[in-house]
Amino acid sequence: MLKTRIISAIIGISLILAVIYAGGIFWQGLVLLLALAGYYEYLQMLPQKHNLSVAAAGYLLLLTGLFSWHIKEWLFPVLLAVIILIVIATVFQYPKINISDTALAFFGACYIGFLLGYAMQLGDLKQSFAAILFTFLLTWASDTGGYFGGRFWGKHKLAPLLSPNKTWEGAAGCIVLTITVAVLFFVIADMEITSGAYLILLGLLASIMAQLGDLFISGIKRYFGVKDTGNIIPGHGGILDRFDSFLLVAPLIYYYWSIFI
Repeated sequence: MLKTRIISAIIGISLILAVIYAGGIFWQGLVLLLALAGYYEYLQMLPQKHNLSVAAAGYLLLLTGLFSWHIKEWLFPVLLAVIILIVIATVFQYPKINISDTALAFFGACYIGFLLGYAMQLGDLKQSFAAILFTFLLTWASDTGGYFGGRFWGKHKLAPLLSPNKTWEGAAGCIVLTITVAVLFFVIADMEITSGAYLILLGLLASIMAQLGDLFISGIKRYFGVKDTGNIIPGHGGILDRFDSFLLVAPLIYYYWSIFI
């Protein structure tokens, strides 16, 4: 299992770095694939998996969130269409479709689509390659710091009902390594730092966001009674398993980059 995880990680990271370097439509295409695959996984976890009306409205809402920055003049008409679709589906297919099913499906579409919309926007920033790479590095740093911090020093449980293996010591490891990577990135890349304090604060907030994203998806999996969101990535599970932290880090880096870079 460990060998499979390592091979998958090497291949996956290599592909991501290649796409980031290519940028433009390649990055947008990757984010689109992540959104579609992630939402498919989410729908598969729902109790009601096979209702086409709810799924169609959900995918439309997902794409609306993903491209909301680019379709501002169409945003409200599309949202209206989504609402009308779900109203029709609920009225004519009740009780097969109920408010619980639609609320769960729509939340997933909003959460994944809206947050990955920020990832899409990272590609439009100046020095977009650095911005996207920085986002991934902070996400990976938080995950890695948490793993080693928890493995070597972990004693006190952080959120046992959500993720039994996570500890406060691991959380501290997340923060320390994320701040370190944030500072080293700007030093090695020779980028101007508006304020060292802001950069340290960014590392702290990025790690907190990454951990919250991880725990939130863990909570969703526990609610639906599944171990992994999917199995598309050998040894790692699904898209949401691997990009749960990235979802909340991307908006933070987008705003930091827009304001300070």
